[in-house]
Amino acid sequence: MRTHTFNAMRPLDHRKPGIIGGVLTDPRITADIIADGIHLDPAIVKLFASAKGPEQTVLITDGISATGMPDGRYHLGSFEVDVKDGKCTLNGSLAGSVLTMDRAVRNLARYAEWPLPQAVAAATRNPARAASLSNKGVLAVGADADFVVLNAQGEVLRTFIAGIECAA
Repeated sequence: MRTHTFNAMRPLDHRKPGIIGGVLTDPRITADIIADGIHLDPAIVKLFASAKGPEQTVLITDGISATGMPDGRYHLGSFEVDVKDGKCTLNGSLAGSVLTMDRAVRNLARYAEWPLPQAVAAATRNPARAASLSNKGVLAVGADADFVVLNAQGEVLRTFIAGIECAA
């Protein structure tokens, strides 16, 4: 598993592909991305998803405590970060995100031109498999029964933890 693909990595170069080239071309590597349109341009998300495919793509959010909050200044540990238009910065540099997983799923489906179920797998089954958690990411006998119900657009309708519906 390669985590936080593209973050603080040397850019992909046609003569020196570096770690990005390795991550994109090695079928043994499951890798994750932040599909917010800020950390990665939608075209790069599409390139990544095409290279890794629906079995090796994992979504992460890098979400901080300001996720779901309006634009403003928030604490990230001992630092103050600014959130504006979905972009979270500290002294002008990215400092986490305010991306929710349901939005990441919708973005991946849109950017990569994947059907919604493939994008959902990148947020559920794939990370559980990468972490060797057989009781997560699937609806099966013996699994934890933590799941969300989405509408056709990928918006959350209901949430269940251990099979019990959570209040909205």
